[in-house]
Amino acid sequence: MSTTQVATSETILLEPLPPAPTASIPRRSSNPDPPIIPWPEPSIHDAESALPPSTAVSTAQRWNDPPRNKYRVLSCFFAFFVYGMNDGAPGAMVPLFGEYYRLRHSIVSLIFLSPMVGCVLASFASNRLHAVAGRRGVALTATGAYVLAYLGLSQHPPFGVVVFLLVLTGFGSGLMNGSWNSWVGGLVSGSTLLGFLHGFWGAGATLSPILITRIATKVEHWWIFYTMMTGLACVACAGVTSSFWDDAGAGFHRQSVAPRGNANAQPGTIKVLKNKITLTFSAFMVLYVGSEVTIGGWLLTFMMSVRNGSPTASSLATSGFWIGLTVGRFALGWVTGYVGEKVMVTVYLLSAIGLELGFWLGKEFAVSAVMAALVGVSIGMIMPSGIRMMTKLLPPEKHLISVGFATAFAVSGSAVFPFVVGALAEAYGVEVLQPVALALFGTQLALWLFISRNKVKV
Repeated sequence: MSTTQVATSETILLEPLPPAPTASIPRRSSNPDPPIIPWPEPSIHDAESALPPSTAVSTAQRWNDPPRNKYRVLSCFFAFFVYGMNDGAPGAMVPLFGEYYRLRHSIVSLIFLSPMVGCVLASFASNRLHAVAGRRGVALTATGAYVLAYLGLSQHPPFGVVVFLLVLTGFGSGLMNGSWNSWVGGLVSGSTLLGFLHGFWGAGATLSPILITRIATKVEHWWIFYTMMTGLACVACAGVTSSFWDDAGAGFHRQSVAPRGNANAQPGTIKVLKNKITLTFSAFMVLYVGSEVTIGGWLLTFMMSVRNGSPTASSLATSGFWIGLTVGRFALGWVTGYVGEKVMVTVYLLSAIGLELGFWLGKEFAVSAVMAALVGVSIGMIMPSGIRMMTKLLPPEKHLISVGFATAFAVSGSAVFPFVVGALAEAYGVEVLQPVALALFGTQLALWLFISRNKVKV
């Protein structure tokens, strides 16, 4: 009797064991930490470059870890250098286009406005393009748009075609701005790296007016500049596309969808318009980019017309502004990261307002040139700091779409405000540059104080 009881108890203990591995192992093998990740999401398409989901325990990568990130960061830096050359060119092209096509300031100012169309399209297309083609597709599309635009501009077509081709440059700028800002901003020491990224943009913006002036003086054919830009855009295309080659898009679509399984990624872009943080920072960045490119774009004309400078001296003053901006981004990234973005952006904007007043009231050419350079130093870290603040306030899964939308849409500021100055200059003279710049800085300061006091919630 006792033997039978023991046999029965052994049977009861052994029977539940076989189903245990069958029930747990196949379903959980792709999820290493079930208690922390409640939704069994598939792995993303490029774990080494994409931002992690909100359920991840640890996130940030470094610029050199994994090793392929070194190549990616360098290729992004070079792409932003070309992007900076693109943005620094219109201001130097204003007098050249006006003379070559025999047009007024108000018409030539369309070269500032037309890229806005491309930027707005990029802000809405960025999320879908990432989902379908990944960062590889974004790199190829953005730099490919540059190549096509520069090829057309190098043929010095009619001015109407020039305006259309600049829409392509705006589309490429919007895609690059959104994708590379969100990726670099998500790395360890993101504030410093963003300063470097935008520093390379400033270096490109510094170089292009000098090149254009030299070409116009020595060769007298402005379109040679765009022939050079075609070659640089091809190098940038090869660099960023190859560095993000594994980032192909299939898994990103799965990672981007909501936990409930909605497979349509496009509503995520529309939903951004209801996010207060994204909207507030978008407005702030539109104002910042508008002030930056407006000053850089019209400074050459201002120094020649109002301060009576020679073309060479005026182009050097314009380059001084971009040099100051570049120095500020490379040098102040460490300080901004240490002290904090909230305090330092307030200090930067107050300094910019004071220096801009000195620029306006100081009638001497040398004083204006020095003040312009110092304004560049003071505003250099404002946009990188705004992007870094977004990555701190928003959860990681919203970084790409929100930062991408805000920065891509912000590029439209580089079109609207320079165009407004051009229209006003037609009626009141280029002197309107200074009050417009002061108004933009003052509005940025008010908006930043609103943000820094935690008035905006997720």
